[in-house]
Amino acid sequence: MKNKTYLKSNKIFLLKSERGVAILITILLMSLILLLSLFFLSFSLTEKKISQSQALGAKAYYMAEAGISEMIWRLKNDNSYKTNFETDPAWTVGFTRTDPLGAGNGSYEVTISNSSLAHGEIISIGTVDAGNGKTSQRIVKTSVYRAMGQSGVEDSVGYADGNIDITASIVNFMNGSAHSNNNFNLNGGSTISVDSDLNVVGNFIKAFTSTANVAGVIHAHNYPPEAESIPMPAVDFDSSSANSYENRATTVYTQAEFDNLLKNNQTLVLNDPITYVDGDINLRGNQNLTVNGILVAGRDFTVGEQLCFGFRCGSSSITVNHIEGQASGILAKRKLSFKSWTGNVDIDGIVYATDQLDVLSFPLGYGFNVIGGLISRKLTITSIWRPINITFNNDYLVEALGSTEFSPIITVEHWEEEY
Repeated sequence: MKNKTYLKSNKIFLLKSERGVAILITILLMSLILLLSLFFLSFSLTEKKISQSQALGAKAYYMAEAGISEMIWRLKNDNSYKTNFETDPAWTVGFTRTDPLGAGNGSYEVTISNSSLAHGEIISIGTVDAGNGKTSQRIVKTSVYRAMGQSGVEDSVGYADGNIDITASIVNFMNGSAHSNNNFNLNGGSTISVDSDLNVVGNFIKAFTSTANVAGVIHAHNYPPEAESIPMPAVDFDSSSANSYENRATTVYTQAEFDNLLKNNQTLVLNDPITYVDGDINLRGNQNLTVNGILVAGRDFTVGEQLCFGFRCGSSSITVNHIEGQASGILAKRKLSFKSWTGNVDIDGIVYATDQLDVLSFPLGYGFNVIGGLISRKLTITSIWRPINITFNNDYLVEALGSTEFSPIITVEHWEEEY
């Protein structure tokens, strides 16, 4: 009897225990389901917020991009903006537009600041109301330029289709940029100053003993983004075309005729708009040459290679004066060199060499000043302790090389977005 009572009590205990475990398991499962539900709810809400944030961010970004587009439109079509962009190297202006696409669609604030003539950076801030006193904002920056150098070298005051090599020299690139389609090598003991940008398609390599003062931006393969290549402007020296320099020349000399002219006239003034020499030009022996126009060499043009010319000795100087409305400068179909016995160099016009342009070591006490620009396949300046001053003048280059069409405004240098 006792056994039956014990078994019955034990059975009741087991049933109660099983019920307790079932309730516990049920509670745990329900808690797990609740936690999972809360997680998925939280995840869904987070995804919704992210989606809304991305949508607002995209809207703010395109609002900022609309600001960039409007500024570029103004640079193309608004005479006030166009004129200031192309003529004032320090020009800056800005404007704000609210709800340009309708009420509640956001706004943008745009500014442009020139780093040089027709080179500027546009910054556009797009803003969209995100509710609850919050906003979504994007900042877009881009650099724009207009190719003002109708001569084909943009604003390059010193241009080389290959390397630019400067050694132990002081060179000032004034009112413009310096441009190399290959490498720019600033070797030991040199100082350069560039009023605008230093544009290099290859590498800019600077010795630790040299100094580069660049007012704008350095663009090179090792200072990305690298500069875009500019094709070297071609000059028609002596083709059969009526537009070649030889056929357009007022006076044409053979090499021997011009050499005799120099020998018989230590101080020589050329007043012809275009003087063409079918061969080499060699200034030596304390020669003083003044060109009131443009002087073209059908081969090489050399200044100061020799101290003496017959019984005449000393450094040789050259002056080129610009006459309104006509080309001025010196051009060489092959090489153009200023060597050890070069005196004063004052050129208002272009200095152009189809091959190499050398400015090599010559004594202190003289000046080297060019207003216009240097253009060559390769530019080498070596051991010139007196300053070399080169000042950009687009009009002089256009008169000598001919004009090209204005380019449109182009966004080329960089485009970046900030949050």
